[in-house]
Amino acid sequence: MTTRRVFGAVLVFVAAGLAVAATFLPAFSVQVVLNGRTLRFEATSWVVERDDFRGALMLEPLEFGEPSVGAALIMALAVVIAFRVPAARVASLLGAGVLAGVAWSALGRVQGLLEELAELESPVPIEVEQGEGVTLLIVAAGVAVVSAVLHQELPRAVRAEPAEGGVVIHQLEDEADDTDTPPYGYPVIVEPKSD
Repeated sequence: MTTRRVFGAVLVFVAAGLAVAATFLPAFSVQVVLNGRTLRFEATSWVVERDDFRGALMLEPLEFGEPSVGAALIMALAVVIAFRVPAARVASLLGAGVLAGVAWSALGRVQGLLEELAELESPVPIEVEQGEGVTLLIVAAGVAVVSAVLHQELPRAVRAEPAEGGVVIHQLEDEADDTDTPPYGYPVIVEPKSD
């Protein structure tokens, strides 16, 4: 096992841990200041942490917890199983791809929410912030893609020596006649000695 693959395997575990941790951090928050009073909505990828609007804005969690944890499990299992079955390393690429898709989707949902709330004609300004959960999920997806590539066993490039006026050797295909070429380079017929 090469150092690059070991480093990649460790990074796959780090990316999986970051992905799981991202699901417990706030994904986004909405804040309105009304008559000196601050109303706030915060949600992780699992539950609503705080809702001062009492459902008036009809906001809900982004729900990227299950696919994030699923991708993290796929990546972690790929590393563990790859010690016995080397072909299982491909599953770390699969998990990294799923995690990158989840991060892209979560970022798109936050941007969409920002646009929806900007279209509301509200007498007070509404502030929408991307939370640490989405940011950490994007970082985890980036680390996952890099680590999954490092975890693979890519063939090394074999450099052919350039032939600059040197000897070129060609190997001929075997023919029907399997006789070995004698050390003279051509078949020599040896006649018996006559006395």
